[in-house]
Amino acid sequence: MKKLFVIVLLCSTIAAAQSLKEGPNAGQGSERFEIATQLENSSGSIGLSQPSIPQPSVVFKSSSRDRLPGKLTGDLAVDLFSSDTSVNIHKDRTLETRAALKAGLFSLLIPGAGQIYNGGTTNYIKGAAFLAVEAAGWIVNAVWMKKGNDQTNAFRAFADSHYSVVRYAQWIQMHYQSWEEYGIGNGNGTGGQVQDPAIVNQYVGQMVTSSSGPPWDQINWPALNLVEKALGGGFFSHWLFIRPNVEYYKEIGKYPQFIEGWEGANGFSAPPLSDTTYEQLLAFNTPQSIYFYYGQQRALATHLYTVASVALFVILANHFASAIEAALWAHSHEKRIVTSVGLSPLPDGLGYQTDLQVSLRF
Repeated sequence: MKKLFVIVLLCSTIAAAQSLKEGPNAGQGSERFEIATQLENSSGSIGLSQPSIPQPSVVFKSSSRDRLPGKLTGDLAVDLFSSDTSVNIHKDRTLETRAALKAGLFSLLIPGAGQIYNGGTTNYIKGAAFLAVEAAGWIVNAVWMKKGNDQTNAFRAFADSHYSVVRYAQWIQMHYQSWEEYGIGNGNGTGGQVQDPAIVNQYVGQMVTSSSGPPWDQINWPALNLVEKALGGGFFSHWLFIRPNVEYYKEIGKYPQFIEGWEGANGFSAPPLSDTTYEQLLAFNTPQSIYFYYGQQRALATHLYTVASVALFVILANHFASAIEAALWAHSHEKRIVTSVGLSPLPDGLGYQTDLQVSLRF
């Protein structure tokens, strides 16, 4: 019995040694585990036979041959049943939010709104400053626009009271013949030649059609304009627009040819404007002095409107400045959404699972 046990132990030792000897040569440095169950068929030489039984073989393999850590080999047996758990393939994608665009649009519509959207004490202060500029701009625009309107109404009322287009037409009727003979000047017969005397002679008597009502209703405006164009001569460079056109109030205070329509004693010139106040111009009481006074009143209205226009420009610039500042700040502090998609091995090692990660970065 002891001999039999020794023989079995010896055979087992020899088999184990043989297995260790074949292991390194079988897979050329790779691990290989194989469990096989085989059934062989045989037939006796004396006519006895056994049915032929197929030779089944059940093999479970786990190998990492020829594979770097973290890489797939393309061999399903290796990739699906690998004991190496370091395989992890990820692909990141960064999606930028539209925070900068939103902040810019908010401030473009309402200055300071983008800064408030961005948040934070500093942004709140900046937003309040942009809103303050916006409010101040609209206040200045409204106040100076009203002042301009009031001044415009005032100088127009002054013109309606002190300028007579009938007086201007009658002055032409008094001097046109001398202009045709000696040339056009400021009533003294010096200057350029009348361009079309025939038209002047035909329509000069038709300019004033009535003696009642306000002056602008007593004038045949087409006839007056025809005469002005026919006179020409360099002095009559413009023709008077029909009241109450805005150009009517502009021309009677801008071009010397219309001076004679202003009331006052003729024959005197106004003192230099640099040494004359509004009251002195009116007290001088000549067409020239009143003409200069009216021109200064128009200039004052223009100045008031200019201030209102500058306020509008500041308002517009404030919108763009606030929008740009808000967008730049939001872009520099932009939140980013990062998605990560990858493969990780299952806990049992029989395949892989898909990983999806979403993170918010600042």
